[in-house]
This record gives sequence, C-alpha cells and structure tokens, in this order.
Amino acid sequence: MSRDLDLLPSGPLPKTEDVQAVVRSRIQPLAEIFGLGQLEFRQEIAKPDFAKHWVLANQEPLFSIDLTRIGGNVLETQIVKKTIGDTPETTVPTPNANYLLLQKSETFLSRRKVKARDAFDIHLLLSRKARLDVTLRAHLQDFIVMNEPDKESVKARIDAISPKLCTVELRPVLPPPLFEQLEKEGFEPLRQSLRTVFSDWLAGGHR
Repeated sequence: MSRDLDLLPSGPLPKTEDVQAVVRSRIQPLAEIFGLGQLEFRQEIAKPDFAKHWVLANQEPLFSIDLTRIGGNVLETQIVKKTIGDTPETTVPTPNANYLLLQKSETFLSRRKVKARDAFDIHLLLSRKARLDVTLRAHLQDFIVMNEPDKESVKARIDAISPKLCTVELRPVLPPPLFEQLEKEGFEPLRQSLRTVFSDWLAGGHR
C-alpha cells in the first residue's frame, strides 16, 4: 500500500549511483511503456544505516526506495530467501509475512496520525494467512509496554479508521472492485482485522 520499497541490506548500504543504475535498467523500460517518460532521482536522506531515494516521473514522486541495514531488530527465524523475477538463481533475504504483520502492527500504533493504509496492509496480511505466533506476540507486547498505549487508546485508533479516512486514502490506490466492496461494507473488514491483531490488549489482558 505504501509508495515505498523497503530494502534491508545485510551489509553496507549501496551507493546512490548503484541504486539509480538498477532503477534505470529495470524500471525505466516499464516507465516508458506506461508513458511516464524519463525517470529522475532525488536522495532525501543519506545516513550510514538508512537512506531514502525518491524516484520521480514528470517531476512528481512515483515511489521511494528506503534502505535500512538488517540488524538485531529482525529475528533471523523470520527471514526467508526469495528468488528475483527472471533471475531464479539470485535470492535475497526478506522478512516473512508474519514479521511484516508485526512491523505493520507496531506502525499502526506508533504513527502520530492514524493511516488507513496501515489498516489495509494488516487486513491484507491476515487474508494471506500471516499470523503473530507466541514469539512475535511477545515482541508486540514489549513494544506496547514501552510505548504505553492502553486499551482505550488502541480502541480509539481502530475507530479512527472511518469511511471518510478510508475513502480519501484508499480510493486512489486500490483496484475499483476491491475498494467498492470495502466501501459497501463500511470498511468494517479493516477494523475487524485490527481487532483480531490487538485482541489480547483490547480484552484488557495486557497494558
């Protein structure tokens, strides 16, 4: 849902020119097919452990590439290897769906302003059978203890996923049939998915 491509190198972050070279070789042909013209680049953040590159089309942001070093914050057991498109001999380590669900759950609770796209991402991951096992729920518990959201604040965030917010954020990015089905249901499936993820804390079993 986000307009960012999150990459987690296991070593030093790649150089800016290397990132741009990959985009030009792999994505530029697709941009031309869709009539987007010549892609441009803007580096917004450049730190040893984090870099953010924007890819622009017609001087408008198309998507960002966020590079973060893999560190101790990603459990080794939650990393899987995936092949890359037309180069099956090449694999990259990536967090599995369960770990992405943990990350999205933390993001939903930690943003200053609630975003419907986080709720949709959680809903989508649950629909793809992602689950928080005992270990990941313990990590979410640690996150909640450190940030101290109580039952009422979690419930308020879920209630903030209103039809108005969902319409503004999701209509431009979802396929029309999918958006229309969610709209017909008042976006209740998104709120229900959030209640499922945070059921322990909504039940008052954790602080």
